[in-house]
Amino acid sequence: MKSRKRTGCLAVVAAVILITLYIVLGPGIKLTAPMMKLILKAGIKEPAETSLADKYDRKTGIPYVTNGDPAQVLDIYYADSTNRLDAVLIDIHGGFYVAAKKEGNRNFAATFLSEGFDVVLVEYRLNDGTRDVSDELSDCAAALDYLTAHAGELGLNRDRMFLTGDSAGGHMALYMAEGAADSSVPVRPEVFRPAGVLVNCPAYDFGAFGDAREYADDFKAWFLGPRFRDRAYLESLSPRTFIGSLEAPLFVSTCTNDFIRSQSLMLKADCDSIGKAVTFIDIKSGDMKVGHVHNVTDTGLPESREVNGAMVSFMKAQGL
Repeated sequence: MKSRKRTGCLAVVAAVILITLYIVLGPGIKLTAPMMKLILKAGIKEPAETSLADKYDRKTGIPYVTNGDPAQVLDIYYADSTNRLDAVLIDIHGGFYVAAKKEGNRNFAATFLSEGFDVVLVEYRLNDGTRDVSDELSDCAAALDYLTAHAGELGLNRDRMFLTGDSAGGHMALYMAEGAADSSVPVRPEVFRPAGVLVNCPAYDFGAFGDAREYADDFKAWFLGPRFRDRAYLESLSPRTFIGSLEAPLFVSTCTNDFIRSQSLMLKADCDSIGKAVTFIDIKSGDMKVGHVHNVTDTGLPESREVNGAMVSFMKAQGL
């Protein structure tokens, strides 16, 4: 078991190093779709059959779209009645828009279940070169509105719904929170209103991704979608475009070894420039295990416990 875990950690580190090399080396080397598929295959593990969340009552595979795609489902985990706070954390997983599954975030969910939060894990349709991020955002909006409209029958408190996401999921969570307050956001929830939004190592300036010289066109078409050359379209799906609309309290975490740390720093700078308060956690560590979304993928690390503890404190500070 230990060797399997070590292999998984090394694969994640290798994936981060490879991606960082492509970014640092710039236009001399282009990251293609086949290259990235190999990196993701090495770095993203299949979810374990069991998790720390399994001891909690749960409802899984709930469809949030009538007659929808098999991926348009969510899982609800309920905190124990002994310490239940009657608040819910809705989690949108990352995976570069093209990979990962909600089940991979179950141990992350267990951290908050133990603190009394109900937790929802959202699945969505992944990009495949024909779909794009607008479809993923549409799925997230549908899931959030479903949870709000059916909160009573699902045993959830619609007035205490927090939203979180990591990496690409951080993009989606932040964009959904912006859309909840701004009707001009192109893809938005209609009735969901977050009590707060918490993003870990988020993708933020999505509009600029189509210009990235280190990405070959086949890769851009895969992870951005067929309209990857349309800068205005990408900006319409970017959290950076609408950050001034965000009303929900905001929490952001990153770390020294986060290969897209600049995205979190940009988000913090933009919030500072418009006077938007943000709880910002920037973990300094030379340990390569403490990297991109470490608090989601390896919840046992001391640094991960620090970030997740700060998330709990942030949510409890919002009137719980």
